[in-house]
Amino acid sequence: MFVFICIKNLGFYPSAMSTTDDLLAEIFAGLPAALYAEFEEWLRQSRRFQAFATVYRAKIRAKLRNARDAGGLLDVRAELATAARLLREERFSLEYEAYAAAKQRGPDFTVTYKTHTRFNVEVRRVRAVEATDGDDEAHAARLMAVLLDKVGQMPPSIVNLLWLIADAETTEADLIRAATTLRQLAERKTEEFFTRRGFESAADYLGRYRRLSGVVLPQSEEMIIWLNPLARHPAPADIVTALRRLGA
Repeated sequence: MFVFICIKNLGFYPSAMSTTDDLLAEIFAGLPAALYAEFEEWLRQSRRFQAFATVYRAKIRAKLRNARDAGGLLDVRAELATAARLLREERFSLEYEAYAAAKQRGPDFTVTYKTHTRFNVEVRRVRAVEATDGDDEAHAARLMAVLLDKVGQMPPSIVNLLWLIADAETTEADLIRAATTLRQLAERKTEEFFTRRGFESAADYLGRYRRLSGVVLPQSEEMIIWLNPLARHPAPADIVTALRRLGA
């Protein structure tokens, strides 16, 4: 059973229990200052993000403390930046790692739209070392590796979105090329390709791939959203529209 925390229905804003400065001190005390300024800006710009950070302050602090290097901190930043962006939409409320709380592997966020429609968002930063400038085939191979890794994390019976934070330029065409190549390999039953990557078979990959409803690639002024035509649970149009508005 998941503990559902609706930001809208908490009954208070963080100022009622803690000032922004107190919250920052609790989360960052004794930790390196990396991410502090940006996190403070998110708090001061959004009362909804303040509420989220107050509820999950212990989890956020633990993630910052356990980050092993600069890359690990950027991975944490990708999750927090995603939360801040999702909470711009007043009709979204967030649970952070609800599946982990239930001791299951699952996406980072479970989002509830208008109090009744739930979907998952798994955040993945595509690191600079994973991207290859000027080499489309190599870049597609890196995106394929991300898809192979993440489809295994998608639960059944719910809309699942993969939210990519790319350190290097990534386009919708790149996403389509990677997804199409993997689907074709699975449909041709290229068994060894998938068994070497931890799947029982090509059919196993294809079944898990159908759990992926789409991929979100946020840009500074737009949201690129690729929708999986084979998804068992397609993303509803009103949710896709709400996500696209986050790029405005």
